[in-house]
Amino acid sequence: MPSTDLAARVASSWRQLPPPARRIRVGLSGGLDSTVLLHLLASLRQTLPLELSAAHVQHGLVAGSAAWADDCRRLCDGLGLPLVVRAVQVDRHHPGGLEAAARDARRAALVALGAEVLALAHHRDDQAETVLFRAIRGAGVRGAGGMRPIAAVGPGPLVWRPLLDVPRSALLAYARAHGLVWVDDPSNADNGFSRNFLRNEVLPLVESRFPGAVTGLARMGRLCGEAADMLGELAALDFAALRLPASLRLGREATLHLSSARLRNLLRFVLLDAGEAMPDEDRLREIERQLRSPGAVEGLCLPVGGSALCVYREAWWLAPARHAPAPASLGWDGEPRVPWAGGVVAWRETLGEGLATAALTGGTCELRRRAGGERMRLRTGGPSRSLKNLLQEAGVPPWLRSDLPLLWVDGRLAWVAGVGVAAEFRCRPGESGVAPEWSALAG
Repeated sequence: MPSTDLAARVASSWRQLPPPARRIRVGLSGGLDSTVLLHLLASLRQTLPLELSAAHVQHGLVAGSAAWADDCRRLCDGLGLPLVVRAVQVDRHHPGGLEAAARDARRAALVALGAEVLALAHHRDDQAETVLFRAIRGAGVRGAGGMRPIAAVGPGPLVWRPLLDVPRSALLAYARAHGLVWVDDPSNADNGFSRNFLRNEVLPLVESRFPGAVTGLARMGRLCGEAADMLGELAALDFAALRLPASLRLGREATLHLSSARLRNLLRFVLLDAGEAMPDEDRLREIERQLRSPGAVEGLCLPVGGSALCVYREAWWLAPARHAPAPASLGWDGEPRVPWAGGVVAWRETLGEGLATAALTGGTCELRRRAGGERMRLRTGGPSRSLKNLLQEAGVPPWLRSDLPLLWVDGRLAWVAGVGVAAEFRCRPGESGVAPEWSALAG
């Protein structure tokens, strides 16, 4: 591939980025791929409005790798580009192994540096390797979709891979034609690493028997990516159709009419939206089984990573998992926010609703957890009723009831999260008050 064609391809890819896409930082390892990408982008500065810089991450896993930063600095100085160098600690106990740990540490460091766009030099051979690696692990359509040319990573910069359809041979030819110098990482020859084994042994063998296999694998990754996008669109439609009014909860009865495949697709969508790592197939099927179980309507709170799948009566939703138990009691002296059992009790000033300010002034206010036997009168002249019955009528999920914040004023029960304000403490029309809300009940 001629150099002009390669530059034109990168420029065309840049035009696919959402504007303004001016501030671009290249992840620069010093190796062939990132050296070529940086050189290509630097050559495009005369035709594209780029504010270009580079970042090099030192992970210290290879002897002599500290000197690679000097090589990167010489390259950037020659191109008139700023360079940032960051050292990272790699988690040697990472569940994905040392390769994954180094990759995650490097990515986190690059994302933390900011910029509108983070440009990475993954190419077609990398894509084929990724698709094959994930297929062997049974990653499914979403995983087999491989890397995306443009991908959003949370609140960080947009990740851009303009060389994803370019074979490595074209990058090597470009580097030689322009007299570029790059670093050879000796760890890339260590076939003890799974990806190196695929790159150095498996893919060349497959390509020798099936010419074009690398291109085919990369194409399969692109097609799987399209299929995954369509599954995401279907899940978003299902979520919108099943969502209960004025809530982030979904109707359980209507959900159960979905096929198993479609329901699990919706579960993946909800978990991904919450930032959870995707459970394996067996775990996802078990989550589906419990969601469909008739007993789930009595109350189900199933941990899934840092979240919990919650089912109660005819609704289900995903909520943050709570790990902090409620204290037995906690004094309240007018603070606007009070931590409580993994959530926060927030107090909002109101007019004509909530707790009457006059009823609280001068009193001893205390938040307590349930002790059993509490009673409350919700309307003037109405009967005093057990908190147990009130919680059932209010639809407060069973797993939240023991940690509910209860506000007591001079020894009298004034407010219960999820239930409401006792009649004798309620604001009259036009009267100033405060409305408390416990965030753990939201959703």
